[in-house]
Amino acid sequence: MSIATSSATPAHDPELSQFEHFQVSTLSDAMLALGLKDTALGPTVRLLVGKRILGRARTIGRVPLPSNGGQQEIKPEFSLAIQEVIDGCGPGSIMVIATQGIATHANWGGNMATRAAAVGALGLITDGAIRDLEEMGPLGMTIFAQGTSPRAGHYRFATAIRNEPVICAGVLIRPGDIIVGDADGVVVIDPAQAGAIAAKARELVAVEEEMQGFMRTGATLQDAVRKYKVR
Repeated sequence: MSIATSSATPAHDPELSQFEHFQVSTLSDAMLALGLKDTALGPTVRLLVGKRILGRARTIGRVPLPSNGGQQEIKPEFSLAIQEVIDGCGPGSIMVIATQGIATHANWGGNMATRAAAVGALGLITDGAIRDLEEMGPLGMTIFAQGTSPRAGHYRFATAIRNEPVICAGVLIRPGDIIVGDADGVVVIDPAQAGAIAAKARELVAVEEEMQGFMRTGATLQDAVRKYKVR
């Protein structure tokens, strides 16, 4: 179904604005109807703070530290990669930090969120953990994560990917991909497919609104499904 307009969408990005009114579930249905690959993040990634997010991905990939090395042994030039990517965010950006689903240590906290908010980033998507959760709301950050942990991430992870494709909660995410998240979860949209997905979503919303109106007249759900050929 459709929803109220998201005030977080930058007015200068018309490609994003076509998704302002759609629930994530509708976009997932639209992609299925078009025969596109499933890009809904796994359900371990859940909404912790905020209501909705719509923006462009900026990506970081992290790997667990081996027993015999740290950041210097893996990619010493990436020692400040997360900070670099956050500093480079602009309005409408969404940080994506992929941790291979490891949530024992946090990869996001209050200092990162403070800078992200200052440069116009909208929030974070991660299949790992965050900390300083109570600071996120006042900073205007919308956070999707597996959970929280007080442990600092640099004791567990090294950064291996900076603004290149990552796999987060089972989904490939590239810098510049469109991210839409709400209480149902998160979907990733290839900009090349954005127009077709938005058009199909509008079709589905129109059918569902007509179907629900039909049921409000007293029709049964079975009658509605038969009439509108949805399930």
